[in-house]
Amino acid sequence: MMGWRRCRRWHRASTRRADGMVDVRIADEVDRRIIDALRADGRRPFRKIAAELGVSESTVRARYARLSSLGILQVVGLADLHTVGAVEGHVSVQVLGGEARRVAAELGRRPEVKLIAEAVGSADLVLDVVFPNLAAFQRFITSELPALEGVRRVEFLRTGEVVKDSYVWQG
Repeated sequence: MMGWRRCRRWHRASTRRADGMVDVRIADEVDRRIIDALRADGRRPFRKIAAELGVSESTVRARYARLSSLGILQVVGLADLHTVGAVEGHVSVQVLGGEARRVAAELGRRPEVKLIAEAVGSADLVLDVVFPNLAAFQRFITSELPALEGVRRVEFLRTGEVVKDSYVWQG
């Protein structure tokens, strides 16, 4: 989740199961087309979407409310971090056996850590981080993160120019 993105609506279609998990699916073509329209322009008025889809504005509004309440759509404003001088990176962390959740919880308290995911492979955790400058990024990678109890090994990639940044849904 790095780089520039205009204001968009993140989307995933689902229904919640009894166990709280989400079954990913789109209810119908109208939902999919509403999601597509909002993905293209997250601030597009409902009346314009309704006119494009040949449905009423109240239909679009009701479906948007349902999709939002399920956590399927979310309005997100994102800044061009490179323009403001921020330093972004991806970090892979190997931890000592059984420490992944504890280390993830501790890292989750840091505002610079934007994403934490458990991983399968050469790393136990994968992080997306954003720092105000290169010195802060280097300090985190070389000193602070390796000193964290339970961290065995750290690898990182500092992102440069973003070549593609697309979250186009193929549903």
